[in-house]
Amino acid sequence: MKRLIYIYILFFFSSLIFASDDNGFLHENKILPADEAFKINVMNDGNEIIIKWDIKEKYYLYADSIKIKQNENPLEHKLLIGSKNEIEDEFFGKTDIFKNILKISVTAKSNSTEYEILYQGCAEVGVCYPIQRYLL
Repeated sequence: MKRLIYIYILFFFSSLIFASDDNGFLHENKILPADEAFKINVMNDGNEIIIKWDIKEKYYLYADSIKIKQNENPLEHKLLIGSKNEIEDEFFGKTDIFKNILKISVTAKSNSTEYEILYQGCAEVGVCYPIQRYLL
């Protein structure tokens, strides 16, 4: 009987520990919203648009997913800061990603009315986000 009570008490307290939001295990595996995992900052100086992502640790952006459009027309962008890393992706096979920081530039067109920035990333724990859309 004492053994049964001991097991019950042990089970009760361990369930409290794992249910706590302050627990390191649960806290470390919390998936951030996309806008927190990939903080985007856009600067437009008239001739050039600079787009910078601050990518949280244990998250990454797919290099091929980064697209800039002007009035639905794709624009070429230039890499300013960031280094591509190749990974073996479960769905895409070998693919390039960016971690930590990414900064690109796009030549602004004077007749533009709208720019659209598209990007997609994942958490290293295996959760990927849908394509994100940012409008200027």
